Amino acid sequence: MKWKDATITLAALAAIAGVSIWAYRSVSRPPEDLCRVCDRPLHGGVTYRLELATGKEDACCPRCGMHYQIEHPGVVKKAWATDLTTGEFIAAESAYYVEGGDIEYCTVHSSPVEREPQGVSVREYDRCLPSLVAFRTEQEAAAYQRQHGGRVLDYQQAVERVKAR
Repeated sequence: MKWKDATITLAALAAIAGVSIWAYRSVSRPPEDLCRVCDRPLHGGVTYRLELATGKEDACCPRCGMHYQIEHPGVVKKAWATDLTTGEFIAAESAYYVEGGDIEYCTVHSSPVEREPQGVSVREYDRCLPSLVAFRTEQEAAAYQRQHGGRVLDYQQAVERVKAR
């Protein structure tokens, strides 16, 4: 009788362990390559990195990263923007930004107008719009602006524009 009870107990524990392992592996955890602010994919050329007390977090673009800084004052120790020209991280405070150019890096796959059975839906607000891209020098930002439109801003101006939106 003891052998049968022990076998049943071990089988039950093995089943519980198996279900636990399956549940742990199938739990939805955010992938490392998603923006921690808006859950969109990260884009190598415009990623904005935030240094927090708990580690580094990446946002998909400078606008999302600045939103996070504004909404969580005192939490961000340092911020880096990706220089669109070189792909290297630079101090966010020293970067120049182009706002509102004709390329929307974060929303390239999501249309502002969606056709639905009950009518047409138009996106009124998007955290990542207008686009905001960073450059190491004002000259590089101005060259991008001449080609793609928008306005050149320094860091303080960019933060103020994000606050206003």
